[in-house]
Amino acid sequence: MKTRILISRAVNPWLNLAAEEYIFSDMVPDHQLLFLWRNTDTVVIGRYQNPWVECDVERMETDNVFLARRQSGGGAVFQDMGNTCFTFMSPRSEYDKERNIRIITNALGKFGISAYPSARNDILVNARKVSGSAYKERNDRAFHHGTLLIDVDMGRLALYLRPNPYKLESKGIRSVRSRVSNLSEFHPGLD
Repeated sequence: MKTRILISRAVNPWLNLAAEEYIFSDMVPDHQLLFLWRNTDTVVIGRYQNPWVECDVERMETDNVFLARRQSGGGAVFQDMGNTCFTFMSPRSEYDKERNIRIITNALGKFGISAYPSARNDILVNARKVSGSAYKERNDRAFHHGTLLIDVDMGRLALYLRPNPYKLESKGIRSVRSRVSNLSEFHPGLD
């Protein structure tokens, strides 16, 4: 099966998400495709999320942070230039999100980072989340996309996202913030 790799040079989240949707809709469903991109300061919310519940829209507007909605489900994420986004696209018959996660964890292993999948298809290092994923399927094709926290500004992440109160229950906000980590913590200088 043919494999293509596309890398966007754009950093506008609206353009990158529109390109992802166009590529997915227009792709010949006999190819495997990997699309990579980065966004400038952005909060991306899932298809069914309410931005006023998930993020601090007023602060984002003041700080010129983009708000974008992706076509898949999943939670709200903050992205800056320290984050890399990936999308694996394939014919539905070849769709294998576990294989996709293995590709990423194997690549991280080449940097000496021992990463592994969680039960929810996140990628963890030392029990801390470094990547989250979401999925979309159509009749003859599917995609798996996500983020890799390489060197994201965690202070800004905390400014714009509002964690679900159930995640905070009995743990306190500090525990929620400590659940995510940058890959650069495990391999200094990684960019």
